[in-house]
Parts: sequence; structure tokens; C-alpha cells
Amino acid sequence: MSENEERISPNGPPRPDDQPIEDPGSQALADALSSSFRLIRVLIVLLTVAIVFSGVFIVDPNQVAIVLRFGQPVGEGSERMLQPGVHWSFPYPIDERVTIAVGESRTIEATNCWYLVTPEMLASGTPPDPQATLQPSADGYALTSEGNIIHARAVAKYRIEDPLRYLFHYRNADTILENALNNAVIRTAGSYTADAALYRDKTGFQETVRRQFLATVRKAELGIDLETLEVQTFPPMFVKEAFDQVLVAEQTLSQTRNQARGESEELTRKAVGEAKALVNEGITRSNALVQSARADARFFTDQLTHYRRNPQLYRERRLLETMSEMMTNVNDLWLFPDAQAGQRRELRLLINREPKEYTGASEDQEQN
Repeated sequence: MSENEERISPNGPPRPDDQPIEDPGSQALADALSSSFRLIRVLIVLLTVAIVFSGVFIVDPNQVAIVLRFGQPVGEGSERMLQPGVHWSFPYPIDERVTIAVGESRTIEATNCWYLVTPEMLASGTPPDPQATLQPSADGYALTSEGNIIHARAVAKYRIEDPLRYLFHYRNADTILENALNNAVIRTAGSYTADAALYRDKTGFQETVRRQFLATVRKAELGIDLETLEVQTFPPMFVKEAFDQVLVAEQTLSQTRNQARGESEELTRKAVGEAKALVNEGITRSNALVQSARADARFFTDQLTHYRRNPQLYRERRLLETMSEMMTNVNDLWLFPDAQAGQRRELRLLINREPKEYTGASEDQEQN
């Protein structure tokens, strides 16, 4: 039996004076290890808290976020896009956060067919000085359907509608959009004449560019929503003055033609109005004459019965009626009593003036 075993009391725990005695070096080492373990535990707790809080992030309004875990989006369907608010993810390199501004408008420009300008000239709208020839290495241009040269520039504004398609289907969606817009301008120019693209059908030219661009974007499924698209067309600088003169001449021709058309329409309306007035007056007079003739015919028809009964009596009655009517209109009367034997005395009557020509107006209107 060892010495330690001999010191153990069978009736209880060993007494204090029976404990082994440690040296000061071992005691110091034990205290140092205990302090180190406590410090490590504190560091682990702090590191865990830091890792937890480092995964917290905030998505601002008009933004969405996508969490990539080892390069793959986390979630399914619409759950992949985190809406504005507070979210959490594992720290990098486990998770990677991608924030996308979906509420703001983005702009792309197609300048492959535009002449060479500096950013300052483009901002102020100042064209370059006319040159005798184009510089193929610097100036962009487009060929029209009849082989002429024009300059064209397009500016499109869009919003991101599907962030997953916009970010992960292509390496650089902005470059694809810019190339699609340039391609739409070049294809459209090839289907228009220079005169139509520059002056006669600028709206149609712009609409065709829009359709071509949208067709490419929808086919590529870029996940954007087009807001506006503006297209500018411009003739080559060294022939711009000639184009302007043609435009002024066409505007003068159009103004003169419109003025002549307006005067023609005014004269036509006036002539038509006068013709209608004459026709209406003729119809009115015709109706009055017809009604008068019908009244006279009806009167003579009514008198026919009386005439057939006694022609002589009818003649005398009509003579008296006529004389009575004439006498009421007599202004002057002359009676010549002197007459030779067997001759009647002469009676001369001055009746009213010749009746006025019928105009279709009433008597009150004639007096007024």
C-alpha cells in the first residue's frame, strides 16, 4: 500500500494536513492557464457577437438585395429579392450581398452614328465646325436606304424590372443595352430615306427605333422596363446649309399652299351660301306662284257653275265686281260730258301705279 493510500481515513475525507503540497511554480502556471482560458472565452463571445452583428444589413427604399451563398442566390422565386428593411446573412466569404437600385432611372446612349463632339459640346448642344469630309476614325454615321449619310443619336431611360435577370444572365447588361440601341438606330436608318429621317417622318423614325430596340431587349430577356427613348437625326455638317434652305423653301411652299387653300375654301363657302340663297328664293317664289295659280284655278272652277246657269248674268256681275274694285283704286277721275249725238260720254280713270315686283317679303317687311 502506498503512502497516500495509508493516509486516507476509512471514516471520512482526508484531513487538510493530509493534502499534497504543490510548489509555487506549478501554482503560478495553473493561475496563468486559468486566466488565459477566461480571456479566450471572452474573446470567443465577443467574436461570436461581432460575427452575428456583422451579418446585419439594411436595404434602403427603392432598392432590393440578393444574398449569394457561395456564388448562388439564396431562396426561391420572389423570396430571393429582399425588400427594403433590416436583414441578416452570413459574413463574407460565405455570403455576399448585392444591392440593386430598382426605383431610379438609368440612362444609356447610342452614339455610334453621331459626329465627334466633346462632353462640353454635347452638354451645351453646340455642333462642331463644318468639315469638307467626314473623319471615319472619329465621326459616326449611318447609311440610309438610298445610300445617303446622316448622323443619329438615341438616348434611352429605363428601370430594372427583374434584378435577377439583369445581374446574373449577362456579365454586363449595360453594354448589351447600348449595343442593342446602336443596332436599332443603324437598322432603322437603312429602311428610311434621308429626307424622311431628317424632316418628313422624324416621329416614325423614332418609333421604328423604339420597336427595334424593344424587340432585342425582350428576346434577350434583360429584365428592364423602358421609360422613354429619344432619337435625334442630323445631316452632315458640310451640307447642313443646303438642307436648311430646302427646309425653308418647303415651309414657305406649305404656308403659301395652306393660305391659298384657306382662301379657296372661304370663296367656295361664300359661293355655296349665295347659291343656296338664290335657290331658296327661287323655290319660295315658285311656291308662291304655284299657290296663286292654284287659287285662281280653284276660283274659276267654282265660278264655272254660275256661268253655266246664266252666262249673261254672270258677265254683268263680274263687270260690276271688277268696276267696284277698280273704283276703289282710282286716284283721279275725268268725265267728259260733251259728246256728239248718238255717242257716249267719255270716262277716264287714273288708277294706282303699276304694282311692285314680287320679292317674297311680307308687307310689314317691305315697309320696314
